[in-house]
Amino acid sequence: MSLPPQRKRQRPGIRTALASVAVVALVTGATATAGLLEVQTFVDDISSGAKLDLAPGVISTVDVGRPQTILLLGSDRRFKAGKSDARSDTIMLVRLDADAQGTAVMNIPRDLKVKVPLRSGRFETTKINSTYSIGGPGLTAKVVKDVLGVQINHIINVNFGGFRRAVDYIDCVYADVDRRYFNDNSTAAYGAGYATINIPAGYQKLCGQKALDYVRFRHMDTDIVRSARQQDFLRQAQQQYGVQQAVQSRHELTKIFGAYTQTDADLHSVDALLKLMSLVAFSSQKNIVSVPFPAILPNSPTDPYVTAEPVEIKKAVAEFLGQSRAGRPVPHPKPKPGDNYKPKPSKVAPAPVFKNLDGARNQADLLKGIGIPVYAPKVMANGSRYMGPTAGQYPRAYVLRDPDGKKHVAYRIVATTNGIGQYYGVQGTSWTDPPLLASPSATKTIKGGRQLLLFGDGRRLRFVGFKTPKGSYWVSNTLTETLNNRTMIAIAASLVPLAR
Repeated sequence: MSLPPQRKRQRPGIRTALASVAVVALVTGATATAGLLEVQTFVDDISSGAKLDLAPGVISTVDVGRPQTILLLGSDRRFKAGKSDARSDTIMLVRLDADAQGTAVMNIPRDLKVKVPLRSGRFETTKINSTYSIGGPGLTAKVVKDVLGVQINHIINVNFGGFRRAVDYIDCVYADVDRRYFNDNSTAAYGAGYATINIPAGYQKLCGQKALDYVRFRHMDTDIVRSARQQDFLRQAQQQYGVQQAVQSRHELTKIFGAYTQTDADLHSVDALLKLMSLVAFSSQKNIVSVPFPAILPNSPTDPYVTAEPVEIKKAVAEFLGQSRAGRPVPHPKPKPGDNYKPKPSKVAPAPVFKNLDGARNQADLLKGIGIPVYAPKVMANGSRYMGPTAGQYPRAYVLRDPDGKKHVAYRIVATTNGIGQYYGVQGTSWTDPPLLASPSATKTIKGGRQLLLFGDGRRLRFVGFKTPKGSYWVSNTLTETLNNRTMIAIAASLVPLAR
């Protein structure tokens, strides 16, 4: 899509991070709310933002403690453009449910093909992000409700201007970057091309501008990969910025929230805010669970639309609402009294991996002498290959600083699978307690006594790591989690020191 020459393309996605972090910061403050006066202060902070003008019936009210669904929108206002050129390039649903495994998040692809009702009574076929320019947040919400069949309890419309401020205020985010993100826009015509970016692969601290560049990137990516990257950044931000910190700085964060957002009128009232706080006080400690939208990407470059089968949308929505067992272990039936019941051992298929010790040695040799043992995997995921070798890019050796400024040796080995934007990797560092390995979902002891730390999001393992007296190591799944749990564990279990 061509843009006016006055301005380079702005990447969506940053609004997602700002909106989500702001919501988390707001609601975690509920745990320290002393009374009505404190809540009124939160309302005053939020009220610095404008109220959304919504038609009756767009949002639904719920009783205290009941699950709520929040629609987060990121409006993309063009330079010197009128309201008709504003588009919502980020459309995210967040499900808060005190009884669920975690806070469910679903990104709706901006290029999803939808039919939009017009005032004339006719329907127009267009992309879902165009609904914002046609009828504002209210129409976007209506179309989302029609396509997914969900009720929406609150709408938050975010401008990206506060993203850098919010990330810097929480002292940046340590993010696990799957590959090198690079684009040199110096030779492009003014207003053309993609934004300049240069972020190397590996675990690192991302502050304001770099964090913005990372989450907004969409060059050589798909809508699905970009959404997964946004959710992964949010997940790591939530893990690092805990409830105690949010409570201590709750008013500053809600002021940032109010300054860069529009919300429905209900979120400007004490009663609605109390409902939201009482719900999130129970759910703020839970993991963020990514529920993928069942998108079908276009087969042709000339086809502008992402589509989805209604039956698959229904399944995804059921999982989002917590009405599906997708991603949860199914227990064995309980024995009845008097029965000699013994659960039958399930047959577990071997992990889809292949041996590649020579490739691992080649990667490790390129990292020799960095100051810590270099662990590399003896096996790789089927259909994958190592990136590089490219000096300074893959594999990468570098220095990582912790929050106190102490230097740690680090390295990253990157592999790619079939498909756009599909990269997994092996990370090692002399930092023995990085935030990423702080709170595993579970542990698994394997042959030889190594204890694997498992980090899942309710569906699949995102990271599998372990610690040694000299450092920490982990395997990172692709952003869209294309490696199944057996593959992740098999790769992590095969890590051996091949260089020093």
